[in-house]
Amino acid sequence: MEKMKKLVYLEKPQIRQVGDFETTFVLQGLERGFGNTLGVALRRVLLSSITSLAPFCIRIEGVEHEFQTIKDVVEDVPTLIMNLRKVRFSYNPETILDTDIIKVTLFAEEKGPINSHYLEVRNNLGIEVIDRNLHIADVMSDNALKLEIFLRPGRGFMSFEENKAFLAKKEAELDSDIKKGKFIAVDSNFSPIEKVNYNVVELNSSSNRIEEELEFNIKTDGTVKAKDALRTASEILIGHLQIIGDVENMEINLFEEEVKQEETKEEDDIDINQLNLSVRSLNALKRIKKTKLSQIASMKLEELENTKNLGKKSIQEIIEKLREHGYELKEGDE
Repeated sequence: MEKMKKLVYLEKPQIRQVGDFETTFVLQGLERGFGNTLGVALRRVLLSSITSLAPFCIRIEGVEHEFQTIKDVVEDVPTLIMNLRKVRFSYNPETILDTDIIKVTLFAEEKGPINSHYLEVRNNLGIEVIDRNLHIADVMSDNALKLEIFLRPGRGFMSFEENKAFLAKKEAELDSDIKKGKFIAVDSNFSPIEKVNYNVVELNSSSNRIEEELEFNIKTDGTVKAKDALRTASEILIGHLQIIGDVENMEINLFEEEVKQEETKEEDDIDINQLNLSVRSLNALKRIKKTKLSQIASMKLEELENTKNLGKKSIQEIIEKLREHGYELKEGDE
């Protein structure tokens, strides 16, 4: 078996770094076809499986449903929710459990524009707002807006309906200081990856051995570094492939067990009178004492062709009846 070239490029990939959160990684010397194989796999894992924090519900003082307006606040509730969902939070995965729920509060004591720097994380666990100048709302009077955002760790995208079901289970556990107002479920976009694309180029195209270069570009929202996102995606893939690669301990049962030819089937006891054969075929089979379906099935095609008074039409008729019951005549010395 031809051996593949040692994958030395993985030890030290080339890196073209725009910043911590946008980086291009270049892998060279890949076997032909592996550029797309690795590119597709890594891209899908990056988009779907990198954990981050996102709001799953909010509570606004005096608001009972998501289509309500708020007194002395320019933005209605849907616009306010849309603005709040744009806020991204960085955190340390080692201090936040997958089951943790984090509360973030906002209290506008003065009128004017309200930005994300007004957001305060309760019991700060190393959680920070990435963009503290993100516009949230415009308020027209003092103390006009008070709200709470509830975050949780997750992956990919969680719809409003899914969060609504989660909220129904967890609402009693949520610590809220707002006296009047309903918990409103929102869509959650957990993915910290803003952009990920790759390009594959053939190298040494004039030689017998064609190699490929994989150029992989990642841009995050600032909550995770690009290199850390790529490392996590690689670890997820490796973890799955290690399980698949342990084939000695896998119970492989892809196909139904073949039924042995010698096993008796119910059809073996069918009398040839029940097969609706022509009179010529019936008489010819009875003459050679083949009165059961199993007896005919055990014959070779040559024997059937040599049976007296059986022409081509009768032989074809018998073969079709056998096929209807799952049999095929053997030919020659098989």
